[in-house]
Amino acid sequence: MVRPDPFGFATRQAEELVRDDLGIRRLEDIDPSAIAKGRDIEVHRMPDAYAGVSGMLIKDKDNFHIAYNTFIKSVGFQRFSVGHELGHYFLEGHIDELLPFGQDRHISEAGFVSENRFEREADHFAAGLLMPEFLFRPAMAKAGEGLDAIEALSKQCATSLTATAIRYQELTDEAVAVIQSAGNRIEYCCMSARMLELKPGRWPRKGDLLPSGTGAAYLHTLPKRISDNERIDRETLAADWFRSLKDVELFEETIGMGNYGRTLTIITTVDALRDDNDGDDDQLWSRSIRR
Repeated sequence: MVRPDPFGFATRQAEELVRDDLGIRRLEDIDPSAIAKGRDIEVHRMPDAYAGVSGMLIKDKDNFHIAYNTFIKSVGFQRFSVGHELGHYFLEGHIDELLPFGQDRHISEAGFVSENRFEREADHFAAGLLMPEFLFRPAMAKAGEGLDAIEALSKQCATSLTATAIRYQELTDEAVAVIQSAGNRIEYCCMSARMLELKPGRWPRKGDLLPSGTGAAYLHTLPKRISDNERIDRETLAADWFRSLKDVELFEETIGMGNYGRTLTIITTVDALRDDNDGDDDQLWSRSIRR
């Protein structure tokens, strides 16, 4: 039995908003700030003093405001941050939980790094808003494979590489793993259903040290490599990242993410997957971020 996606409802609600309520039919026409203004929500830049915050949802009597951070010099990250705050606005229970009586603002940590359930629901809402499946899948079919495809889709959707990569692995039919790292440690790893069919054993978890010899480990030895968006593509054995799959050859693509200070690694394989998964369908839960 395939496990349900615990955040799928948030993604679907955003997709329904784009498709049914707004009638948008092109990825390029999705503008989270315009969506906010259509609900009489004012959108503002956040003062630079809030360097560690992605955005805020602010309540002023019966009015709402969204503030987004510009410390990360990425339009995609800023758009995702606005979409995240829209998630808090639209998703049932968020306002009551995050803005209880007497509290006028909620500070967010967007970008799939928070452990908080409400933050992760808002992240998935933002992904569904900016990259709805009914528009994103056709774009994927034309974009190619691996990191090149993710970069092309990121430009088309005006979304961050991180958000685009996660959405890509959720919807792809190929074997793909997405790993984000900060410093010399892993922040998260998520894998597509096809990658999980390979039964990778213990995959990288939040807080694990980066495996030595990987492109990510190399980039993190010198911060300038990350700020310069240096990229490393290499063939590797799966054993470099996963406990199992010792003889499976993978292709590893890693890129530094500028002043975001992280690396993003995309792992793919062209090896044929076994048709028989030994009935272990529980491993096919592809839409959760493995921590």
